[in-house]
Amino acid sequence: MERLGVGLIVAGGAVMLAQRGIVALLEARDAALRRGSTPCGNPQPKVPHKVLAPSTTQYKRVIIVGDVHGCAEELQVLLDKLAFRKGVDLLLSVGDLVNKGPDSEQVLKLARDNGMLTAGPCMLWWVPGLDESLGDVLAQMPYTIELPAYGVFLVHAGLVPGVPLEQQRGLDLTKMRDLVPAAEAAQADAAAAGLAAGADVASLPVGTFDWEAARGALAALAADTPRGRLPGGGSSPVPGEPAAAAAVAAADRPGASPARSALPPSLALEGREVPNPLGLPWASLWPGPAHVFFGHDAVRRLQRNPAATGLDTGCVYGGELTAAVLPPLDEHGQPVLTRLNLPADCEEIRLASGLPAYLVSVQAKEVHSDKYQKAEQQAKGRRVQAAKRHTDETRVEAGQGTAGQGAAVEMAARAAPAADGAGGSGSKSASDKKED
Repeated sequence: MERLGVGLIVAGGAVMLAQRGIVALLEARDAALRRGSTPCGNPQPKVPHKVLAPSTTQYKRVIIVGDVHGCAEELQVLLDKLAFRKGVDLLLSVGDLVNKGPDSEQVLKLARDNGMLTAGPCMLWWVPGLDESLGDVLAQMPYTIELPAYGVFLVHAGLVPGVPLEQQRGLDLTKMRDLVPAAEAAQADAAAAGLAAGADVASLPVGTFDWEAARGALAALAADTPRGRLPGGGSSPVPGEPAAAAAVAAADRPGASPARSALPPSLALEGREVPNPLGLPWASLWPGPAHVFFGHDAVRRLQRNPAATGLDTGCVYGGELTAAVLPPLDEHGQPVLTRLNLPADCEEIRLASGLPAYLVSVQAKEVHSDKYQKAEQQAKGRRVQAAKRHTDETRVEAGQGTAGQGAAVEMAARAAPAADGAGGSGSKSASDKKED
């Protein structure tokens, strides 16, 4: 306890330093949330949680594209590689269509003309001067897209396990990367702020949370959840119901009560936007039975987890543009593999339901954003990894857990190497936050 207290004092002093560069941005975001807007400042989508009935997907390939970020040429190359045909295939996206890359407007035209549906509300002002039809592509993006026939959900950033869909915060749906223990949220935030402000890694709070108990509780919760549904109870709100958008807005307002979790209070989890020394990648803890496809986390690149797949493979940073292809299903929900029409270099994975899916990628034409090649970002990434290793080692020494809770899980989430040292930080500059 003495060590924890000292860590909180040191990191707490660092909080003041870290906040100076981002306080104005956070105040602007809070003001938007108080108005009932999305975390990006847009009006709430009319349909925050969209459900595509099995009849919509029957006998169609479902193509789910990762973060495009204005890389129109790469998107067209990917569609050509997949031999995409509008009306025969269904085109979806996990968000971040625009910004950073060279041609956001052309990406929106491709999305509009090919009937792409996208999860994750996006800032309209990122692409100024749009005509109405292109603006509608951005304005009507839901937070989630559900494919009941496959037991699949799409979300831009993540879902907090144990929290019903109707109580998920828009901030988590669009910004989350890590989960931290709700019971240790203050320590986690102090550790992140201290890390961002340059505090000695050894001085940061460590925490005593039992992650193995949390995994066990989540597994039990998933076992009691119907196939393809979200653990934690609740159901998809009626599409277009005004109460659905109001619920998201209410959950996001500063000072709102914590969401009801189906986990015991001692094991409940909260989302955080940046990788946290006391946290873990949310997807590494997602228990199913619904399989989640998501984006937003280019640093960790392609993430393969039993019930969650991260598709942001950093195209705009010189990586790849990746899509997951779900096979056509017949009227009995069985895959029609004769209609796959996939390139030879595709990779087969399995959904949480047991159905097959296939990953297809194309290489970026060039590095459109050198954000993660900058020495400052690389140094931040190394400090995050050092802090997670320190948390692991200290917990093992104290007999509070097994090795690999943080740093090893963090590295295991990266199935393909990211740009050197591209890990996130406990705090970002205003320009970095604008780009994410």
